[in-house]
Formats: sequence, C-alpha cells, structure tokens
Amino acid sequence: MNKAILLLAALGACTAFCAPAQPENTAKKEKRDTIPIARVPDVPPPSREKLDASIRKAADFLLGNQNKDGSWGSHTLTKGLNVICPYPEGPRSFRTASTSLCVIGLLASPLKEDPAVKTALDKAIQYLLTTLPTLKRGDTRTVLGVWGHAYGLSALCRAARGLPEDSPRYAELKKVAALQVEALDQMADVQGGWGYYTFQTFSKRPIGEPTSFLTATVLIAYKDAERAFGLKPDPRILKRAVAGLEKLRTPAGSYVYSFSHSFYPGRPINRHTGSLARTPAGDLALIQYDPDFISRLQLEDGLERIWSRGGWLSLAVKKPIPHESFAQNAGYFFYYGYYYAARCLSEVPAERLKRHASHLAADLLPMQEKDGSWWDYPLYNYHKFYGTGYALFAVSRVRDSLYPPSPAPAP
Repeated sequence: MNKAILLLAALGACTAFCAPAQPENTAKKEKRDTIPIARVPDVPPPSREKLDASIRKAADFLLGNQNKDGSWGSHTLTKGLNVICPYPEGPRSFRTASTSLCVIGLLASPLKEDPAVKTALDKAIQYLLTTLPTLKRGDTRTVLGVWGHAYGLSALCRAARGLPEDSPRYAELKKVAALQVEALDQMADVQGGWGYYTFQTFSKRPIGEPTSFLTATVLIAYKDAERAFGLKPDPRILKRAVAGLEKLRTPAGSYVYSFSHSFYPGRPINRHTGSLARTPAGDLALIQYDPDFISRLQLEDGLERIWSRGGWLSLAVKKPIPHESFAQNAGYFFYYGYYYAARCLSEVPAERLKRHASHLAADLLPMQEKDGSWWDYPLYNYHKFYGTGYALFAVSRVRDSLYPPSPAPAP
C-alpha cells in the first residue's frame, strides 16, 4: 500500500513539473487536464488573398455541382465496402446532411452576398425546408436521420441570421427548426445521447449505441436553435445527454468513442490520438451547457493536441476502410474534427486567436483538391460535398478571425 501511495505522489509531482507554465492568475481560475500538452511554435498566418482564393474555388465547385432540386450529393458512386445506408431514407439523410453543411459553409463565407451564391443558397434552403419535415428513420439497424436533422437544424439557424423576427421567412425557418428539435428529441437514445446504429433492438425510442461525437453534434445544434429562435429541447432529454457526454470525457481530456467504449478507455481509438477529431466537438458542447465542468484552457488543450500532432489525422484521409488508420482513426473523422475546431475559435481568447486560426489554415489549405473541393472518405457521392461544406466554413472562420470585416460606417 505504501508503494502505491508513493507511486501516485511521484506521478502527481511529474505531472505538475511537466505542465506548461501559465500566467498565475489564469492557472488558478481554470482547470487543466491531467496530461500536459507539448505546444508547437506559431505558424505564419495565410494572407487574405490566399484565403479568398481558396474560398472562391470551393464556392465555384459547389455552384457547378448543385443538383436541380437545390441539394448536393447523390447515391451513385459505390465501392467494394460501403457504409450501411438503407434505401431510401439513408440516402435522403446523407443528402440532407451534406446539403446542410454546404449551406452552412456558403453562409459563413464572404461570398454569401454574391448573386450566384445567393441563388444557389435560396434553392438549397428551399430543399431543406421541404425535405427536413419528412425525413424518417430508415430501418431497424440505423438512425441515420439524426445527421440530417442536426445539421439541417444548424443550417436553418444560420439562414435566419439578420432576418427580422416578424418576417415571413424567419417564421418559416423557425417552424421547420422546431420540427427538427422535436425529431431529435424523439431520436435520443434511452441511455442518453444519440447514435446512428441500433442493430440489435428496434423500438420507437432507439436503444443502440450513443456516440460521443454525435451527441456533441446534436447538443451544439440545440444551442444554435436556442440562440437563433429561442427553441429548447425536452429538458429531460437534454439533461441525460449532457450527463452522458460528461461521462465519456476522460480526465486526460479525450472522449471515448461510445458508451460501450467506457469500459476500454485504453484502446487506441479512445486515447488522445484516436480522439483528436472528437475532442473539439465534445468540449464545445460541454462548455456551452456546463461551463463549470470544462474550462477554456481545457478546450484550448484539445486544439493544441491537433496542432502538436500535425498531419496525424490526415493519415486516415481517403482510406476506404473505416478505422483502418493509426489509432483506429477513420477517414471521415478529418473534416468533422476541423469543422468543430473552427467553431471552437469563438471560445478562444483574443490574444491567442491568431495562433489557433493560423494552425487551422496551415492544416486545411493544402488539403484542397484541384477542383476546389475537400474530401476525406469515399462515401457514395456525398464526400466531396460534406467535406467542402465543413472545410469552407472552417476557412471562412479563419478569415474572419485573422481579418475581421470593418464595421459599417455610422449613418
């Protein structure tokens, strides 16, 4: 017993010794995770012109590949090993989610007032208003509609920005957004949180496998709806989801993949190297709902882990088999992680915003394809669209952080 006590004391001393120095007043106020982060040097920020050129290429790609009904993506490209996507609701869910992300990316960009972009956005938003209320669960094995409802909700919230609350358009967006909140409430897993596979049990309320990342995705969409429309989910659903996500965060600052992974936190996918893409989303969700549980320093540590392991997530990009990369990372983790890292910039102190935005751009800009798209995993014909939507938002958010728009002149 004495040896165990001495060992724990030694480990505590080592952690305290290795932790990076922080300003004394900051360190006292905010918590840190148990594993210190080796911070890499700053990188030079990209020029405004370079960011604008990247954004323009991405927008041109989306404008040139929009479906006639206003959506993006299709179910036409297959390979030997495909993600389970039962027809017809699976494809509708993927297309709706991909379209929503394209809308989010374009609305975040400085091109949102461009006439051609506005025309494309009008068609896409109308597609969402028509499709989202009829999105259903596909079969007994999957709950893929959660992705469509969650990103659709966030897209409607962004589309409502700047609209008068007494305008017909705002009322239409709010009406459909309320239906999405209700649908997500109904699709919450009985254990607390959201998953997209059930496999073993079919019931009106899913009994499957809530994942940390999808739970974070829905919680952030709920917060978007509250800010845009004043909409709130069922408080019982929300309480269970927040509590469930908190249980999935380890003291080291990583998020285990799902509820069943709580029993195996040492598996590679549950360590920092396997959690890099999930951590920003989880931290952003929790800091919005329970700021006493997680500090901004802990949220920044999640970003620092991505920068300090530069290129790690990209090792999985374009690999056709899920989880075949190191630490069981999957290709489709990549842009998900960077999208939420970009959303975390709103929580970063002004004095460190340039550092994080520059690292984000340094990782994303070289990944853009010659046709202007970004993609990470061959997913039927949705990958270039959700990838471009994720990345376009992130690059636009970097631009706003490094080169804030000038305030409008006073009348």
